[in-house]
Amino acid sequence: MSRRNIILVFVVLLLLISCGEKEKIVEVPVPVDCPPSAPRGVFSINLSDRVTIVWYPNPESDVEGYDVYRGESLYGDYYYIGTVEDVDPDPFEYYYDDTDVVQGRQFFYAVAAYDRNGNESELSYEEVSGTPRPEGIVTLYDLDDVPERSGYDLSSKTNTAQRYDLPTTDFYFDRGVDNVARLVCARAGVDIQDYGFVDEFDIINRSPVEGWSPTGQVEAIPGHVYIFRVLESDGTHYAKVGVIEVTSQSVSFIWAYQVAPGNRDLAPGKVIEQKKGKSKRNEYE
Repeated sequence: MSRRNIILVFVVLLLLISCGEKEKIVEVPVPVDCPPSAPRGVFSINLSDRVTIVWYPNPESDVEGYDVYRGESLYGDYYYIGTVEDVDPDPFEYYYDDTDVVQGRQFFYAVAAYDRNGNESELSYEEVSGTPRPEGIVTLYDLDDVPERSGYDLSSKTNTAQRYDLPTTDFYFDRGVDNVARLVCARAGVDIQDYGFVDEFDIINRSPVEGWSPTGQVEAIPGHVYIFRVLESDGTHYAKVGVIEVTSQSVSFIWAYQVAPGNRDLAPGKVIEQKKGKSKRNEYE
């Protein structure tokens, strides 16, 4: 049989096999070892002595933990500061407390997931920053009843009330002739707005840039949080006040004041041992 005839017979056999009723497609498994996806929903909560970074769990089943990174600028290098192991089978969210912080100093944060084979994801994409700020609790009394303890200076960072008419007083408590409890801005350069009812004081991470009361006063309502914008000698500062209780003579509230001028971080240093340097530059360009 000639070479040409052999080739023709081989082609015919292939056609018969491929057209048969029992044709089979064999899938050959290809090993894949991909890194996890970048963590999602990352945000920060600023407290007086720490910044808490929170994020959602990754969807991959082989994720073993998360590395937390910190940087001094959004688009600069990020350095490893800690790890959170994936030990909860069905968590709603994970968190990490950065306690190596200084009040008024801003840091930026990102999170990466890693799997059982040591593959690490890209850094999270959210723009997350944290700047710890002082906080406390104060009680002010009605202007007409106890004027010496009706006002408060946010920049004092104390839990002490003062006279409503001192030049340093930012706002005071007044029930007025209509007996409506009010927080009233005491001087020029102080703005206030009612942020509304909030379940948790620390949920409010950042001050808005608009929505200030045109009259410089708001009704004091328990459970509501109020945002302040205060012009000081070193620049504009932001603060938040959460009303705890209102009586016929007084108002009690929790306060948080951002000591860094121009910084709107409200929610609740040195670089720790460097594990690896990562940059978010390419992720935002």
